[in-house]
Amino acid sequence: MARRSGVNSQTGELVQIQMLPGFEEPPPPKKPPVSYSWRGRHVNVSKEMGAAVWRADSGFDQKDRDVLGFYLFNTKRGGPGVETRIEMTFDEIGDVLGMNPRAVSKSVRKLHQHGFLLEAGKIAKVVFYRLNARFAYDGGAEDQVKAVADMRHPVVPVGEAQPAASRPRRPRPAKVRPSKEVQ
Repeated sequence: MARRSGVNSQTGELVQIQMLPGFEEPPPPKKPPVSYSWRGRHVNVSKEMGAAVWRADSGFDQKDRDVLGFYLFNTKRGGPGVETRIEMTFDEIGDVLGMNPRAVSKSVRKLHQHGFLLEAGKIAKVVFYRLNARFAYDGGAEDQVKAVADMRHPVVPVGEAQPAASRPRRPRPAKVRPSKEVQ
């Protein structure tokens, strides 16, 4: 539909424009989602919780952080009702990370205990885990709101108070007192 002026330019009077049903302009087409990446996808991660995990006094060691990073960067895209688990055994994860499978198991157990990893299913005796969407989510914001509706919050253990580091005392040189010799 062509655009018309609302004023008659010769007489200066206002012109009433009537819209007939069916002649409205269609809404503009929705734009496809913009990809902000040159390569791959981005994940929405809680920087506050991530920083807490990486602190020296967090109670998590480097192996725990490696396993958490593995789950963070290897989880598939989520969505409504989509399970985002990693279907790998601890042996397979250990091979990728160069870790002993027992160390992987210990780290997964600790991360699960603190709520960063959640159980996501079982095949025979193998339990699969996924990231807690309250910590990290690969998908749209609306889907994340739905995904976290019944999830618990991850907990970073409070580090024990460390005593203030004091420098070791240097031995003081012995004071040499003049001897009192009797003459």
